[in-house]
Order: sequence, then structure tokens, then C-alpha cells
Amino acid sequence: MRKLALCLAFLTVVMSALPILAQDDDDGDEEESAWGEYGGEVGNRYLIGLNSLITFPADPVMSTAEPDSEFDNLPLAVVTKYPVGFLQGTLLGAFRASAGLLDLVFAPLTPFKELSPEPRYLVFADAQHEEY
Repeated sequence: MRKLALCLAFLTVVMSALPILAQDDDDGDEEESAWGEYGGEVGNRYLIGLNSLITFPADPVMSTAEPDSEFDNLPLAVVTKYPVGFLQGTLLGAFRASAGLLDLVFAPLTPFKELSPEPRYLVFADAQHEEY
């Protein structure tokens, strides 16, 4: 377990440095180098995956506190929308955690898109979700 924690800490430091390494120091209009582009994409995908792993516990809480408006059409909505919201948040949290883990593992493989759903909260300011 200690080796896994050390490996994850090392990968976090390395992957968070990739967007910095991807920045060009030139002021010219030249295109970004292939390694710089690759580093930016990998670093962003890694940070989105790590963000998903950090923020997945908030999904059941927020879905219970603020259920979706579609749950107002349920029978006895005053009572049932909160347990259904908790169930929806729990399933979304499980999906967010598993997709975030896959984003971490597959970050160096360029053809894969981000699997994580749209983040509810962004912990890392530099991370941007591809679809949003």
C-alpha cells in the first residue's frame, strides 16, 4: 500500500508539471511542438482524472441536498425525491471514481478521450474538461 501511495504521489508531481513543460518560451508564431502538445494533453487528462477521484464523495451529498428538477414529477415527490437523489448521487459518484481512475491509468495514451463526467467542482485551476 505504501508503494502504491508513493507511486501515485510521484505521478501526481510529474503529471502536474507537464502543462508547465508544455508552455513555449518563444514569442513567435511557431506551432507548438509535438512533445509540448502531448505533455499538455496528458497533464490535463491526468488532472481531470485526479479531480474526479478527489471530488466523487460530494456527489451523494449534493444530489441529496439539491435533487434534480426531474424528481419533482415522482409520486409523492416531497418524500421520494431525496432518497432517489441520494441513490442517483451514489451511482454518479461510483461512475466518477471509476472513470477518474481510468483517466489516471490511460493518461499517457493519447488517442483516448477523457472518460470522467463533467466535474461538479474543479480542484485544479489549470484543468479543463475536453467536452465543456
